[in-house]
Amino acid sequence: MMLRRLRGPTAYYALIQGLYWAIYCLMVGFASVFLLDRGFTNGTIGLILGLSYLFSALLQPAVGAAFSRRGFRLNIGIACAYLPVGALSLAVLLLPLGRAPLAVALAVMFTIQSMLQPSVNALHQRFETDGRQVNFGLARGVGSAAYALSSFAMGRLLARLSPSILPGAYGAAVGVLIAVLFCAKTTAAAGPAGMDSRGASYADLLRGCPSLALFLGGVGCMFLAYSFIDNFMVQIILSIGGQSGDLGTAITLSAMTELPAMMLFARFSRRGKGVRLFMISIWFWLAKDVLTMLAPNPQTLYAVQLLNFASCAVYVPGMMDYMRHVLPESQLLRGATLAGTATTLGSLLATIVGGWLMDGVGVRKALMIVQVFPAVGTALLTVALSRAIR
Repeated sequence: MMLRRLRGPTAYYALIQGLYWAIYCLMVGFASVFLLDRGFTNGTIGLILGLSYLFSALLQPAVGAAFSRRGFRLNIGIACAYLPVGALSLAVLLLPLGRAPLAVALAVMFTIQSMLQPSVNALHQRFETDGRQVNFGLARGVGSAAYALSSFAMGRLLARLSPSILPGAYGAAVGVLIAVLFCAKTTAAAGPAGMDSRGASYADLLRGCPSLALFLGGVGCMFLAYSFIDNFMVQIILSIGGQSGDLGTAITLSAMTELPAMMLFARFSRRGKGVRLFMISIWFWLAKDVLTMLAPNPQTLYAVQLLNFASCAVYVPGMMDYMRHVLPESQLLRGATLAGTATTLGSLLATIVGGWLMDGVGVRKALMIVQVFPAVGTALLTVALSRAIR
């Protein structure tokens, strides 16, 4: 059934999503493994990731506005933005960089990777502007499956090889993605129907939809905890008696649930119940964070990762469905960009504060402190989504 749906524009867009999330997994998901191998401390790792999230948050609105201008093709813009990532990957792989140049190179790559996420998510709208229907949930689910497969394969490789292979792995994937993006045929970012209003500002968007601010605040809180757990998963595993090789298994179990979850969400969305399902998933998300904190051993943590099916896996299609409920089509890219900025700011706080917090009070106490944020985020998102349903 899935293979019959995965064809035409959906298959092409799924390839783009798959490559994007494979790169994200190898680059950001295994960042701690690579940097710990190079002698960086938890605090320094948090600083590198945090700076990348900061610059990503600052650049996302400007990039979204630039990509929404008339005559600018979104796929070409994304491909061009990836060119320096490919060059820096080769530099990290082949050159004997010191710690400072290495940190700068990785921060730039992480920034670009995070910065482009809203644009990659919005790219499917360009296909649909041309009348080519794309199953976003299925394509995004393929991206999650690619993340899972990449984490599983890299986890196995790292059990035998040095983490120094990571830049070569994601550098090769970046080269393939650039080629695929240049070959894509999409309309300009703002065609006759107008994907984005050129004169409208982000402030105008928030004034026109006050509940959107609650949604963005909730998203930022949820992703603070999500990014803390995701970026420092290897430290969490080590704190409960696991080994660094268990990271690949944990990531794989979490990511493998996303494809069926997103396919299921697509069905509910077509029946007009997507936002309701999204609101339910937020509470499962909170439960997953709390159970991660309480996990006494790696085996229990593996079981907790399966809750991703009913929680975090629903976020991206749920967010896009919510935006379609509260915003006109001309503002979808800007709305997705604001959501991307909110997630990036949450990730920024998680990485900067998280590394130092773990060094100061330990992994387990840091996890307890972080739980305040998903509790607040769940409340804010419940209110915002309830208004959208009404």
